[in-house]
Amino acid sequence: MVNPQGLVADNGYKYEAVIRNIGVAIESGALLPGDRLPSLRAMSRKSRVSISTVMKAYLDLESEGRIEARPQSGYYVRHCFQDIPAPRISNPELHPTRVDSFNFHFNVLNAMADTSIVPLGAATPAPELLPVAELTRIARQTANSHENAYGYEEVAGNKKLRAQIAFHMLEAGINAHMDEIIITHGGTEALYLALSTLAGPGDTVAVESPCYFGYLQILEDLGIYALEIPTDPQTGIDVEKLSRALDAYPVKACILQPNFNNPFGCLTPDDKKRELAELFAARNVPLIEDDIVGDLPFSGLRPRAINSFVDRGNSIYIASFSKMLAPGFRIGWLWARNHRPALLRRKMAVSMNSNRPAQLTLAEYLAAGRYGKHLKSYALKCKKQVGLVSAAVARFFPASTRLTRPEGGFLLWAVLPEEVDSDKLYSRALAEGIGIAPGSIFTSQQRYRNCIRLSCAHPYSAKIEFALKRLGELAAETT
Repeated sequence: MVNPQGLVADNGYKYEAVIRNIGVAIESGALLPGDRLPSLRAMSRKSRVSISTVMKAYLDLESEGRIEARPQSGYYVRHCFQDIPAPRISNPELHPTRVDSFNFHFNVLNAMADTSIVPLGAATPAPELLPVAELTRIARQTANSHENAYGYEEVAGNKKLRAQIAFHMLEAGINAHMDEIIITHGGTEALYLALSTLAGPGDTVAVESPCYFGYLQILEDLGIYALEIPTDPQTGIDVEKLSRALDAYPVKACILQPNFNNPFGCLTPDDKKRELAELFAARNVPLIEDDIVGDLPFSGLRPRAINSFVDRGNSIYIASFSKMLAPGFRIGWLWARNHRPALLRRKMAVSMNSNRPAQLTLAEYLAAGRYGKHLKSYALKCKKQVGLVSAAVARFFPASTRLTRPEGGFLLWAVLPEEVDSDKLYSRALAEGIGIAPGSIFTSQQRYRNCIRLSCAHPYSAKIEFALKRLGELAAETT
């Protein structure tokens, strides 16, 4: 083990101690997949061993597959993704499907809210990842300094918050005016308002496959059919298949989540985003763009929105602070031009306005310039957690498991052997206090029964590692 001065323990061969120290650093998350190890000379000085001893340790670690040498660059922690293949592109049936899955969705959601289970299913960040103390302090200040802080807010939302959101949307490449923004009761209400404005009972809306189950719940409630489009786990929706579907069916709108989508976590490249924007413009099909986790890139570079590529008025952009700052505040927003009057009328009918104290708090927080610093730290923590959970899946799950390679956010999609029934796996895991999201809730068709979504939204711990190990064992037993 490494002592407080970073020196190698005396017991055993010195190169074995170097191996142990690096292994501990990888397993604890101090070294992440893709991180560069110290040079031979630097590690020699730090560990007080010869360069040849460090070289032998590195060569052994390389032969074990834990690190890799890159020409003229050095040694790096090997990505676990090299040991586990990525899922293939999805292949749903290309026809509208009636959504009918409320009861099972309801039960799964209730289980996700249970704080006594290991949270591998719920896409809700742990409080310790969020600026809870700072938001609490600001909330107290705003309550004391604003007249009628606990009263009603404007239907469209707090002006200062809308102005801050418009400024923030520039990061996604969207030049929005605050008067085009409507504050909503989380991203879910924003989606409900958008879908109920653009489509009605018997209509068809195109979605990615698999897609966020919340879309399906709203479509079911509104009596709208889902048209699932094949989606690549790395680059997003298949544009050619989407184009064919738009030719074949009278699609009222399309919902896409191009930046670290749920459940794949994939990022659609810019050239594909432009192609999508041009396709929707040419077919005059409204796009509902869900950008709820676009603020969490692992690269540090905030990806652009599809709506930034073609300036058109009939699309709707949706985002939220629920995954970024405070799930309980339930503050989201939508940006729209042509549909804004209809959306405001529907907002008045559904909820009248959104939480004023939460809006005041978030407006002050954003105005103070704290959001960017928080996101940088938050994204690094999510990257670490995704790497650690991915490594655990590679170690503990059945050998033929496939796993996505997210570039942001905190979700993983695992494709288990075909004989595994993830609905049964969900029930067995829940009985042992482990929560997962079975693949069947992410589709309107009878698909993804051997898939699960894993959330990496909580700091990695011995408890989470044990749950993943047990989950792998259950997967090997469940058919």
